[in-house]
Amino acid sequence: MDDETPSTDVTLRATLDERAAAPRGELLAHWFRTATDLLFSTGEGELSDSWALVTESIDGAQEVRVRDVRAHWPHLADALRPSPFYAAAGFREPSSADDSGRIGGARAGRGGSHTELSAQLRGGERIADAAWCAHLVDFLATALDGADPAFARIDHLSFEETTDLEAALKRPQRQALRESRPLLRGYSWVTGLPTELAARLGGPTALKATGAFHAVHELHAGGLLLQATETLAAYDHPHMKAVFHALARYSHRAPPKRPPTAPTCGSSSRTRALPGPTAVHDLHGPTHDGDRTSRSARKGMEAPTRAGAQAQSGQARQARGVSPVAPAAVRGWIT
Repeated sequence: MDDETPSTDVTLRATLDERAAAPRGELLAHWFRTATDLLFSTGEGELSDSWALVTESIDGAQEVRVRDVRAHWPHLADALRPSPFYAAAGFREPSSADDSGRIGGARAGRGGSHTELSAQLRGGERIADAAWCAHLVDFLATALDGADPAFARIDHLSFEETTDLEAALKRPQRQALRESRPLLRGYSWVTGLPTELAARLGGPTALKATGAFHAVHELHAGGLLLQATETLAAYDHPHMKAVFHALARYSHRAPPKRPPTAPTCGSSSRTRALPGPTAVHDLHGPTHDGDRTSRSARKGMEAPTRAGAQAQSGQARQARGVSPVAPAAVRGWIT
């Protein structure tokens, strides 16, 4: 599929921690049910084929498999509520061998301290449709309304669990998870902030006043969803930079060493001098290994066509005016 459209191009992610406003197993089941109803129910039977897999523990000793998510939802919900190590569901058109959408959930962090939620679907030309994009935000708000998530985001052609900001700062996964309430993990077309970080940034009124956001959505259990532009297609490099500067105060431990400057999309940011090891250490402290076991186990949540989609993502982002070397660009802004 190297020269074909990726089977999925829009990714929604959220992170729950031990401070979630409800039991994580209940929130996991709510995420799966809400995604099934709002993202993968067309009313026309186009995604009628579905499957689900739940792995109770890291050793994979006990699994629950379901062939039809909607028909066997009570059985699947019972498997999700204990907050298992890993869960995934896929939806596809009857004539297709590839999933057209995925839902995922997996434990992460030391001792399973966090739960990573995901949903992937095909947007295509709909990313320029305001009503469809509003539907994505409505899903995220509904799925997380009772959660106060530690982090959330909606991206186009971004397939990595690690955010561009985390990559730029070389922030290990466990550290990023542990610091996700006081420090920003990343920024996207839609960025979800926990209660603590939202308060440090001045709350919804102050964030609206920055002018960087099309809309600021408040979640009932705490936290905010910051929507940069009306549509995903409109989220270009200038908008990305505006969002970054609105949130940059709490993106790392140390303040910028000089006024942030961003390269233009056509600049040679890949070859620019980067901060030395000492400067990087000052920003985010000593590094250590992330949760590699959990990360490798969660690869099953990614669409089978991920490699082909990634090969196209840089070209597609550049066409929309978004730098394909975001980590290097971010580093230029914050150091």
